[in-house]
This record gives sequence, C-alpha cells and structure tokens, in this order.
Amino acid sequence: MRTNLARGISAAALAAALTIGSPASAQSTSTLQGHVEGAAPGATVTVTDTTTGRSVTATVNAEGNYVIVGLRPSTYQVTLSGGEAETVVLPVGQTVTYDLGTPADSAGAGGEIVVTGTRDRTETRTATVSTNVSQAQIENLPQNERNFLNFAALAPGVAVSPTAGNRRVQAGAVSSDNTNVFIDGLSLKNPVNHGGVAGQNFSKGNPFPQSAVQEFKVDTQNFKAEYEQAGSAIITAVTKTGGTEFHGGAFGEWQPKAFIGQPYFERNREKPAYNRWQYGADLGGPIIKDVLHFFGAFEGTSQKLPSTAVNLDPNNEGRVPQALKDEYNGTYAQSFEQRLYFGKLSLFATDRDTINASVFVRKEDNLADFGGNAVPEHGRRLVSDINVYQADWTHRGDSWLNELTVAYNTVSNGTPRNTDDPEVILTNNVGVNGGEAALLGGNSFIQNDNQKTWTFKNNVTFFGGDHTIKAGAKLTLNTYERLEDSRNNGSYYYFGGTFTDAATQIPDAARISTVPVAPAVAKNTQIGLFVQDDWTPDEHWTINAGLRWDFETNAKNENFVTPDRIANALRNYQGWQAAGIDPEDYISTGDNRKPFWGAIQPRLGISYDVNGDRDLIFFAGAGRYYDRPLFITAGIETITSYYRSVTTLAFCQGSGGAPVPGCINWNDSYRDPDALRAIATAQGTGGDVWLLNNDTKLPFSDQFSLGVRKRFGEVQTSLTFAHIRSHNIFQFVRGNRFENGWYTRIVNRDGAGNVTGCSDGGILWVQDNIPGSLTNANGSPVPTSICAAQNGQLPGFSGKLNIGQNDGKAVYNAIYLTVDKPYSQASGWGFTLSGTFQRARTNVGTELGADEFFAGPDVTQFGWQSVQGVDQYRIVATGMVNLPLDVLFSATGTFASGPAFGYAGCPPAAITPPSPTPDGVGCIANLGGVRFPSNEFAYANVDLRLTKKFVLPWGHELSVKAEVFNVFDSINRSYSGWGSGNNPGEWEENSTVGNARSFQVGASYRF
Repeated sequence: MRTNLARGISAAALAAALTIGSPASAQSTSTLQGHVEGAAPGATVTVTDTTTGRSVTATVNAEGNYVIVGLRPSTYQVTLSGGEAETVVLPVGQTVTYDLGTPADSAGAGGEIVVTGTRDRTETRTATVSTNVSQAQIENLPQNERNFLNFAALAPGVAVSPTAGNRRVQAGAVSSDNTNVFIDGLSLKNPVNHGGVAGQNFSKGNPFPQSAVQEFKVDTQNFKAEYEQAGSAIITAVTKTGGTEFHGGAFGEWQPKAFIGQPYFERNREKPAYNRWQYGADLGGPIIKDVLHFFGAFEGTSQKLPSTAVNLDPNNEGRVPQALKDEYNGTYAQSFEQRLYFGKLSLFATDRDTINASVFVRKEDNLADFGGNAVPEHGRRLVSDINVYQADWTHRGDSWLNELTVAYNTVSNGTPRNTDDPEVILTNNVGVNGGEAALLGGNSFIQNDNQKTWTFKNNVTFFGGDHTIKAGAKLTLNTYERLEDSRNNGSYYYFGGTFTDAATQIPDAARISTVPVAPAVAKNTQIGLFVQDDWTPDEHWTINAGLRWDFETNAKNENFVTPDRIANALRNYQGWQAAGIDPEDYISTGDNRKPFWGAIQPRLGISYDVNGDRDLIFFAGAGRYYDRPLFITAGIETITSYYRSVTTLAFCQGSGGAPVPGCINWNDSYRDPDALRAIATAQGTGGDVWLLNNDTKLPFSDQFSLGVRKRFGEVQTSLTFAHIRSHNIFQFVRGNRFENGWYTRIVNRDGAGNVTGCSDGGILWVQDNIPGSLTNANGSPVPTSICAAQNGQLPGFSGKLNIGQNDGKAVYNAIYLTVDKPYSQASGWGFTLSGTFQRARTNVGTELGADEFFAGPDVTQFGWQSVQGVDQYRIVATGMVNLPLDVLFSATGTFASGPAFGYAGCPPAAITPPSPTPDGVGCIANLGGVRFPSNEFAYANVDLRLTKKFVLPWGHELSVKAEVFNVFDSINRSYSGWGSGNNPGEWEENSTVGNARSFQVGASYRF
C-alpha cells in the first residue's frame, strides 16, 4: 500500500524515502528511480544536484516509470515536467525509489509525491549486506583519529583493530589482506604487503584526508560482479566536489599529555611526554560557475609520541659497560608527522558529459624500532609516500551511461636505517646465539615496498525497462618492487661481559650479506571483465545476476627462475627424497608456472518484497570471489634466491672465549663491511632459501547469505545468516628434513654421552635451524646405522628452508542484526545498532596476516580451531541527538567477547609438551584460536562527544567540541599466544589495547 504525502512534506521526510536495489549503480555513484502516477506521454523528470547545479532529465516510459543511473551521491531537487521541486538524498552506491504524480483517487494541483517507505541508508531489495556511513556520522561521531576507516566497524561482520596506528579492517574468517577499498571507484588495495589498504601495513597514519570523504559504504556479503579482488569486505567511498558557491573551512584538534590516560598496567610509571595536533582545511567552489568547479583538502598530524626508554643491562649483570649505560640509558622523544593533500577539478563539458580530475598525495615519516636494549641510532624510520592521479569521464545517453577512468598511482613504504654504520651486538653469552644485551650502530634489516600502477577502466550501463544491464572491462599495468636488506652493513658480535671498544677489539663473530642488495621486481598485467543484470519483473521480485572473470599474467611469480645452485641442491637433498617431497614442485624454470585462467565468478542475488511496498523483504544470495596472493611472497622467494645470502663467521681471536670449531683468523681489514663480505663470500655458503610451490593457487571465497529486512516506521531492521568458505590460504612452512625424512629427532645417549639411537620427534615444534650431523662425547661421528636422522641442512646453505603451502581453509558462519534510524537535522536524533554473532574456524594454526608458519612443516598440523584475532560476538551502537542551545551529543559503544588466541612458549606452559624434547628445539607455537577470554565482554569501549555550534552574525559557523574516549576506563586486555596463551589458569596478560580514558578538544570554522 502506498502512502500519499502532500507537496508540503518536509525535505527531511522526503530524504528518508526507501532505498532499493534494482538498477546497477557504479561503485561510487547512485541511482534514482520511481513511478509517475498518471503521467502524460513524454512527461519528464529532472533531478538537480544542489551542490554542483548539475541537472539530468529522464523521460517517463509507457508504464509510467523512470530511472536515472550514474548520479553523484548528493542531495537532489526532483521536478516533474516543470512542477514544484522536491528534495531527495542519494547515498553512495545505492538506489533510491521516489514516486511522483497525481493518483486517480487523489486529485491535486501539480501532483503529489508517493513515498512507499522510509528510506534507509542500505538497499532493501538486494542480497548484498551493505552498511552506509553518512557524512553526518563521519563528521559528528566521536573518533580519536581522523581515519574514516574506523567507521567501517559500524557494519556487521567487520572489526577494526582498536590500537592507534596500523589500523586494519578485518571481516569474515580471513585477514585484512582480503578486503578492498575503493575511493571514487579506484582500488587502493595493497597488492605487495599486508594491511589491505596501500600504505597501512606498518603506518601510524591515516589512508586519506577525512575532510575530503563525503560518505562511504561497507559491503560485507555478496557484493556484485563489478567488485574485484576481495574475499571478505568491500569499502566504497566517494569524495566531495566543489559546488556553485564557495564553501570551506578549517579545523584543529588537540590532545596534550594531560588528556591521555596511562594504560592500566603502566600506572606505576610516570606518564610519558605526549602531544598531538590534528589540523586541516578544505575549500570548494566555482572557477567558472556551472562549468568548472574545484575542491581541495589538506590534513596534517603532528604528534609527539610517548618517549621510548633505553635501558641497557637493567639487572646490572655486567653485560654492558658502564660507559655505554651512562651514554644511552634514558628516555628519547619520538615524533610522527603526516601530511595529506587532495585536489579535484570537475568540468561539466556538456549537458551529457562530466569530467573529473583529481590528485591525492600522502607523506609521512617517523623514527621507530628502538628502545629497551636498542639505542636510537639502531632505530629505523617508517616512511610512506603515496601519489594518486585520476581522471574520470562520464557520458550520458538517452538510455545508456558510459564511465571511463584512467589513473596512475605510486606507493612507497619503507623502513630506512637511522644510520648506515655497521651493527654492533653485545651478547649475554659468547657467540651469535648468545642473546642480545645491547644493539648499537645501524639496524641490520630494512625493507621497502614500491608499487606503480596504470589503471584503465570502462563501464557501460543500459537502462530503461525491467532490466538494467551493466558491463565493464578493467586493465591495470603494474610494477611491483620488494627490497630487503639483511645485514648488508655487517653485524659484529662481542661478548658484553668483556666488551670495551668496537674500533679496536676483535669480535667473536660476524654476519654479513654476501650478495648485492637489489629489489625483487615483477611486472603484472591484470584484466577484469564483468556483466551484471538487475531484473525487476514486478513490484515483488528483484533478481541480481552477474558474472566476473579476472586474469593476471604474473600473480604467482610466474617468470621466476630458480638459480642452478638452489635447484641442484634441492634435487640432491636426501631429506626430501626420504620424505617424498618432489623438488620439481618448487624449482621454477620461468616457464612451468602458468597463469590461472579459471577465475570465473558467478554471483546471484534474489529478493522478494512480500507486499510490494518495501516493508518486509526476504533475500538470499550466493557467489564466488577471487582475491590474489600478495607480492611479498614472490618477493621473498626472489630476494632469498638472488639478493640475500647471509654468512656467519666465527673468529679464533675473539675476546669472548675459546675458539670455536671452524673459526677463521681475524684481520683488521674486516672492520670494513666490504672486506668482511669478501672473506664471507669465499666461504661459499648460502643462507635462507624460500620457495613457492609451482602450483600455488589463488585464494577465493564462496559466500551465501539468507535474511529478512523489516521496516518499523522510520527504523529499518535486518537479520541475516552469513556463510563463507575460504580456500587456498597461503603460508610459508618449514621445508628442512633430516636425511631419513624426519622433521625433528629425539637423540638417545648413554651415560658416557655417546649416541645409542634416535626416534622421530614429530612435527609440532618450532625449529628455526635444523641440526646437522651427530657426534659422540669424544667428538667421533655417529654412523647413520645408529641414527639416520642427520644433516638436515640443504647442502651448501646454512639457513632455513621454507616452502610455500596454500592448503589453508576457513569456514565462517554468522548472524548479523542491524537496526538503523538515520539522523537528520529535522528529526533531531538517530541511532544505529550492529550485532555480529559469529563462529570463525580455520585449519591454519597461526595468526592472521602472517607470512611464515614457523611452528612446523604443515599449516594444518594443529587441526581445525577458531580463527586467531576474531571475536565470538561484537555489538556496536551509535547515537546522535540534538540538545538545547545548538548542542549535538553523540556516542559510540563497542562491546565484544574478545579475540581467540593460541599459545606459545619454550616450552609452552599452556600444555604438557611431549617428552622427551627433540634435539635442538623446545618451542611449540599453536598461534591459532585455541581459546577465548573468560569475560563475557572482554572488550568494552564507550566514546562520547559534545559539539556546540555558533552561527556568527555574517552567517558562518563556529563549532567547538569535547570528546572523551573509553569514558568508563575499561581495562581492555590484549590476548596473544605468547602472553595470555602462556599463562595457564588466568589466561591473561598485563597489556592493553585501545585507549585508557582520554580526552580531546577541537574547533572548526565553516562558511
């Protein structure tokens, strides 16, 4: 049944017209459709963007329906054949139904508006599980950082890491690597390293200026065929556009030391130095009114981080000279600086053509990775430099729309050394494995990721009848680089108890890379094709059917050639022969790794509107979603094969103690890393070897959802069952084997210390360096007839042998509950509720987002268990309400079970380790999800904000705000396998995540 509203209806009520999911919208545009009651032939509907002044006109068809696709998310004036204009709001990526006309039973001058329901910020006739985050929520909900991705937590099934810095968005039963973020239709996915979003893998910064984001949406289940490279969640954001009038503003937010709370378990210490300013400005308007408009935004963060303390030899054990302790022990201030720039030009070339051109620049730099036993010179800088250039051309025909995008982006993230001096390591005991008492000089390891991408994308949409058909093609030309510099500067080891001066004293040992450092480089061409049909045969049924195909020329290091030295060693490796491992599975010729052509992804969604009034809707959907392996896996294979080979040298004259077997004589020229490298190279021994399986498969997920949506007045609710099965989860696992094929060995000795036999120690052990041959107490070799498990090292190499395995799987079942009453200035209030009740299981026994399964030779060795880091349940609620005196009160509350965690230790206290312990090991690390915190809500956080607005005499607005984070000062513990998982009985650790109770104040000026 339709509700007839007079022309005098308020704009706020009209803005609440129900969203449905019929015609296909572009990733960052929206659709307006509806029925015109009693329309005369040739009647037209005109919509005008109230920001840009841009108008689009559609002709009503013979059935009295109209549809306009490809509209910029905005507030529009809707006019029927020159009649009185009405207001409707289009959120990003959604379809709004807006009926017009004069019903036969209700005559009226100029026609009445028929609103068939209360518009929600999510589509209702669709199988996609979607959550829209409005500009009002972005601007008014409390937030400690200006990172718009924090609001992704308002969507069911989505979690955002609670600790400031390195924010990651996780969904389903897989890591944040499987998400994808689109801004103005362009993917910002990180194809090289972890984190999901380019630049977020080890950054404290924000991915994009929040003041440039108009709004965004989060799709957590069954998204359409136009979306690519995501196995869990899609985030789609749209940027602001300059309008017909000049508008802009500036803001500042301040958080001094006095405003931050000391973490609960550090309250016996003095609060460290801290200060943070977040500031920025934006401006938009016409250059040539109605022809060329501009928008620009800048945001900066200047942060003095809590001081880092250096505390050498804290127990005064004599492992560090007093002179060094006097020089370095103390606190050192750290700082973080970030600058974000965004600019956009909009050219309305003709009535049918719009061209947008934009540029985004991100720069940040801070010193990190020192403290404790590492002095500041040993630190590394965390540097990000991102540049995105994008141009979009939209051409509108009478019943079709074409959208062309061309973009170029560069991303660089690195950790350069604070100094290039050699590393000096003081050890607790003699030798390279003697434990680190102090780290001096330059850091031994740096990394840098680079990405350069050209994107060409074209989508065309045909509309006008019951079917809206959209098809598109995308071509990206990528260059990936991964650089790892491990000990190129040389590491010199001295026993701390006798150390005096690195300039004159002879070290006990040294490690250095023997090959030139260079990045692993790969070129990769990606092709994506899709077609989708949104079919609405009547007012009850909506069917969304789509098909997607993706292809990459070099997703799995297809062009890599295994060096002959490694290939020959593998073919002659007795441990693999005995274990039944085929070396040809890991030896690449540059021609035996074939690109995958079968990434075909059907997607289907069906919804049924029971009464045809968008009040009660049942929906279901299913689809396949391919993602891609990260280039870091291919980069590690290339780097360890060609550009990293670390050799360890022991020196007979070292001052730490007696000479060790195999030592060499010291020469003072070895203080020069290049001379040290020359003698190390002469030893002819390689280091670590990491290899992909030639049959490495692309990760993908199969998704299914079933649900119902029900409207109660202005409140929209939904209840959804979500099911996801994820396949081909990748990890590097241990590949070393003894000559008889065992992974570990238990050695039996008699009372005199002679070997009498050995047995298989099993696979549930951490073994970084597999033992070699065996000797008796008198040094005589042990024959293989006594113990066949010997010589586990790959011949000619001295490090780990890691091999790729993607046998990992995950299964996710969840119930999503959402309740949403959109906030508007007219209604004066709004709230959202998102409840997730989930069971995430996997056969991968390690942490989300890891590269290396160091706990053994098989990712499935611990069996099926919960997914580490994923809650059992999570409830997120928000609210906004207008108070007297132009004060807005807003709040966000998050309550969760706390994440699943595993155990680790040497030996782990969480379990009784098998006895006896194998030779050379002692650690068991099941870092999967073995247990959950015991508290019902192990994580609870409530943030509040008050904003007071002053309207100045000249019409501008000044707002001041005060925020409090974690208002109840909840103790939100962290849960890790090395901490909580190794503390039986309590299963807790004395560290926290998120904020202690903290405050922030700010002000903004708008005109």
